[in-house]
Amino acid sequence: MCKQTTFWGCSLKKSLTFMLVAILLAVGAWTPTAKAASAAQIAAAIQAGLAHLVGLQAGDGSWNYEGYTQAPTGAAIFALLSSKADWPAAQVAAYNTAVANGIAYLLAHASKNTVSTRNDGVNMCPGGGTCTGVYWDGNGEATYSTGIVTGAIDSYGLTLGAGAVATGSGALAGMTWGQIAQGVTNEFATSQSSSINNNLNGGWRYYLPGNGDSDSSTTQWAVYSFIFDEALGAVTPAAVKTNLQVWLAAVQEPSGSGAATGGVCYYPVALGCSIGPTVSDTGGWLLANQWVGTAPSSASIQAAMSWLNTNWQTNGSTSGGWLGNFDQPYAMLAAYKGLESTIGTGATTNITNLLSPTCGGNVTSPAVCNWYQDYEQWLVTNQNTTTGAWAGSQDWTDPLSTAFDLSIMSAAAIPVAPPPVTTVPVLSAVGIGVLALLLALGGFMMIRTRRAHTS
Repeated sequence: MCKQTTFWGCSLKKSLTFMLVAILLAVGAWTPTAKAASAAQIAAAIQAGLAHLVGLQAGDGSWNYEGYTQAPTGAAIFALLSSKADWPAAQVAAYNTAVANGIAYLLAHASKNTVSTRNDGVNMCPGGGTCTGVYWDGNGEATYSTGIVTGAIDSYGLTLGAGAVATGSGALAGMTWGQIAQGVTNEFATSQSSSINNNLNGGWRYYLPGNGDSDSSTTQWAVYSFIFDEALGAVTPAAVKTNLQVWLAAVQEPSGSGAATGGVCYYPVALGCSIGPTVSDTGGWLLANQWVGTAPSSASIQAAMSWLNTNWQTNGSTSGGWLGNFDQPYAMLAAYKGLESTIGTGATTNITNLLSPTCGGNVTSPAVCNWYQDYEQWLVTNQNTTTGAWAGSQDWTDPLSTAFDLSIMSAAAIPVAPPPVTTVPVLSAVGIGVLALLLALGGFMMIRTRRAHTS
């Protein structure tokens, strides 16, 4: 596993009805955002990746990566659920079975404990006192495993309802999906590092329950869990976001610090940054900022995206491993989560230093990609056409790499507050013609109405 690292008289009525139709026609005539790879290429890549992924599932419902089973199982299920619109009709039953078996495996291998306060003595339980904590141990890397599993468990639970009982056996017997989500939130809330840890205040490390340490890579999985848990109705203590903002400020390279300005470090800048700034940590940091409510227009967010833009074309296999972007599925997924939540997949602003600025030659003028299409193009081009897998790099290889890349290609929704509209559509020639007609009709109607009132 890893060691680093989201929408009035009769004649006048007839005229306005016509105008409404014309408006709808005009909207339909807006030039769409250029696709990187074609829709057919993307669907084929997703379907090939799904077939490969399901083929790797073990008889007990799990997926295995070098002895780790909980995290890859969660990643695979989340990828399957996120890509459900692309399931081939002939495979729907089989894929539903694969998901159900994987969920059953995860429920059977969950851990439960009793929690109450954070290490600074602040009670984190919704009603005070003690409460139930839920997590997945993940061979000692519980923060990573629980974060990755939570996306799958909560997404599945949302399809059944927060009040439905999830399982009748094991540690979580009798608990509803909503109670499990709250249990995960309780576990992460009580495991957050607090003010008594000085520069480590506000983050998380590998362990649940926490031990007071923090890093940016693991912190993003706590945030990811809170986001999905809240979608199922879980309540996050306000103190969590308060402390998290301390951490977020501590790990960003400050303005004026040179080429690294705006990038996000593995450890706080005051402790020497350690690894980074990195694409993966900057992506996770962006997601966390959207969760705590930082405005996308803020100077810190803009600085982070500027750094990400500068380093966008870097490769995870050749740029110091964790420092790169493409070919590093962990970094690509982190950047996807951050950008999807901050500016959306249709944005053409901020990230313009693209690897395939003309969308791989698959579109006609204006052949301009955006950041998300750049990812689509790269993923289609670099998929193993024989197996359907993506190889990945560093500690994130198949099946984790295939699951993460499938989630990106399927435009997996991160249920944090929706980003603002950041793009302005471009009218096609037909759209311009319709708009001119609307303006002419509008002028005609104003004259006609004025005459009617003065006659």
